[in-house]
Amino acid sequence: MTEKSLSTPYERAETGEASVKIGFARRFAIVWLCVGAIFASGCLTSRVTLPRLLSLEPPVLAANLVGRIADLQQVQAIRTAVQLQFTDYRDSARGVGKAYPSAGGALVLRRPQFIRLQVQASLLGSLADMASDGERFAVAIFYPTDRQAFIHGSNLKTYSATLPSLSEQQGISAFANLRPQHLSTPLLPPPIPLDAPEVSWSVFETRRDEMESAGTRPGWVTRTYYLLYVAQRSAAGQWQPRFIYWFDRTLPGTPLTRLEVFEDGGRLSTVSEFGGYATADGKLKALPEWVRILRPAEGYALRVTFQSPEVNPASLPDDVFTLTNDRNLKVVDLDAQP
Repeated sequence: MTEKSLSTPYERAETGEASVKIGFARRFAIVWLCVGAIFASGCLTSRVTLPRLLSLEPPVLAANLVGRIADLQQVQAIRTAVQLQFTDYRDSARGVGKAYPSAGGALVLRRPQFIRLQVQASLLGSLADMASDGERFAVAIFYPTDRQAFIHGSNLKTYSATLPSLSEQQGISAFANLRPQHLSTPLLPPPIPLDAPEVSWSVFETRRDEMESAGTRPGWVTRTYYLLYVAQRSAAGQWQPRFIYWFDRTLPGTPLTRLEVFEDGGRLSTVSEFGGYATADGKLKALPEWVRILRPAEGYALRVTFQSPEVNPASLPDDVFTLTNDRNLKVVDLDAQP
């Protein structure tokens, strides 16, 4: 037999092109084998530090999360001693603040916005006294003595963050901006009106990287939360956020750990953090151990730690939520401010 020869230039060119394709495919396969071997050997990878992903507690139904907020309404009133930690945030744009020494106090609360808070220091005596009867509030500042004031206004009004008459008194202006009725919502979280057509709610899951300083393994961690989002329809028909309740899925019992409160126009008015709403074995409690309240507009944060609280006391004095100017302090009427 004789080998068949290529009879035409076209057949010879076609055979040459096929040879080139086969050669290219072989080289391509060899290159990918080398790349795969490099990756397999770890030559192009390096170890990086990531936030530690915390394990999750069992899922909780959305309706059960709403039910937890309803269960909190069983606490209608509180009378307790408290430990207070006040932080001045007015210079937070520069990354600095001022932490005041902790002080003791007495707190009385009753839904919806009745509150009385007396602040005392062991060496200085009474520092401040404040109250709200649900409609109006008053704040009496006793220390320092040369900057005393009796400030009063309406619960329904929004006032300037810095009082003109006290703007130069840096020692007390932050305290002067504190409004007792702003503390009542974080300390006694409000109900969700489920039957109101102008209110809607939804639950979704989110993750957030946080710095964990406590525990045996400090560092960055990734926490998973349930967010209970509550919106309200305005008179103009627009839906706006009202509350966001945060439930931590990485803690036993998936407790409530954060509450964000929004005012008209979606402005974030209050951020509250809770500690100790659940025991170590996940059993939920009616009250947390402490509440930290941040008011960005007024430039302060206040941490309130409950000490042997009395829940739903049998009786409260009729005048406990009324504060009068018994010491003849300088009166600052916020409604008369320009």
